Amino acid sequence: MTMTRAIPDANGMALYKALFGKTPRRVGELDRSSLPSPLTYLTEHHVLTARPRGNWTMIRCPAHNGGGERRPSMIVSLVDGHYKCQACGTKGGDIVALHRLLTGMGFREAVVDLGGRIHD
Repeated sequence: MTMTRAIPDANGMALYKALFGKTPRRVGELDRSSLPSPLTYLTEHHVLTARPRGNWTMIRCPAHNGGGERRPSMIVSLVDGHYKCQACGTKGGDIVALHRLLTGMGFREAVVDLGGRIHD
């Protein structure tokens, strides 16, 4: 006799989605649609130093030399905001992480400063 393991939440989530057309948000989950696009953010904060090429752009890295380097060394994705500095190796996963790097804010403070929402 073989036993199959049921995923306890799978049926409940499928039912919720069938009834309401979406999956429920978890408490503390960031609503990413409330954040600005990376291009908007970079333009408004005056850190865009070069014309974007496709889905990428270069900015001066704020992590070394106080952001005062002569040539931009940080590559930023205009799709989701992840970035990596080619000189010092600083990297992050989204526009919130980049804002935290530029301002020194904590996570929740940075999300609020960007106009984002966290579901409580």
